Amino acid sequence: MSDLSSVDSSLEKFKQEIMEIKRGKRGDHYRPHKLVMLLAVIELAERELLKENKIYLSDPLLHIFENIFLLVKRKDDLCQPGPPFFHLRTSGFWFHKVRPEREKDYNKLSTTGGGLQMIEEHIEYSYLRNDVYELMVNPATRRELRLFISELLNAPEGG
Repeated sequence: MSDLSSVDSSLEKFKQEIMEIKRGKRGDHYRPHKLVMLLAVIELAERELLKENKIYLSDPLLHIFENIFLLVKRKDDLCQPGPPFFHLRTSGFWFHKVRPEREKDYNKLSTTGGGLQMIEEHIEYSYLRNDVYELMVNPATRRELRLFISELLNAPEGG
């Protein structure tokens, strides 16, 4: 197991990466979807449903995502778990296990169209960079991440 200072360093690095996630915006309203997806993964780990570093776009993730989303949505936000599951790939810590026969088509994708079908056709599951996965399965760092992401979601609009 890593020492405490490397865990702290990894946690701070991940928090910085979360703050740098490109989020959709309409007016002064940042879309919550990617942060909600991270909270849903944290909740999977909390429920001991993240036994290995594989995140499937199916229940219970979809159910958890919807429940969190309904608590934080604002304005015209639509409950769509597909786009954040797909677009978090640009974050540097979220990756896709692409179906072997679909790699060429996957590499051409720039969007999912909002639904789940394109994801199901191309992606088996997502997985986290190893240091991030370790943060997710550690109860102490998971609590800190949940609080950090919740604060970002509850920040005043435009601030």
